[in-house]
Amino acid sequence: MAYEPIHMTWDYDDGPRAGIADHAGRPHYFACAFDPEHLEYAEVFTLTPLDAETFAWAREHWAIWQRWEAEAKAGRQSPESHPKYGHYDPRYTELEALIDTGIDRLSAQAILRHGEFRIASMPGELFPGQFRQLEVEWSPPPDSAPE
Repeated sequence: MAYEPIHMTWDYDDGPRAGIADHAGRPHYFACAFDPEHLEYAEVFTLTPLDAETFAWAREHWAIWQRWEAEAKAGRQSPESHPKYGHYDPRYTELEALIDTGIDRLSAQAILRHGEFRIASMPGELFPGQFRQLEVEWSPPPDSAPE
């Protein structure tokens, strides 16, 4: 196993919970479920491989968020203008629907993995407001049969 890049993190709660990262050198959507019984996130992630089109939509979606984040940190945008509300760039919402459709279409190929996350580098600001890049090492879940 080796550490691979995380391209984007869409949900973060005591660590990355959803986003896009490489697995075996290919971009995958990753997400872990919240365990309501224990009131915490599960340590197992569902990884869904992405096709080139869905990954391109995700990169465009992420770029819109990065632009908004830079504007918000500079005081030129308010939290209420977050792209998810459709006020900053309507394309963001359109892309979100396309990405969701792509993930759903590819979900039959999903696998379960445990993720070990670490900081990849600290070169200064990667884009305004983001100071660290994370990476992940995927492994079979602890209770799974050997591969």
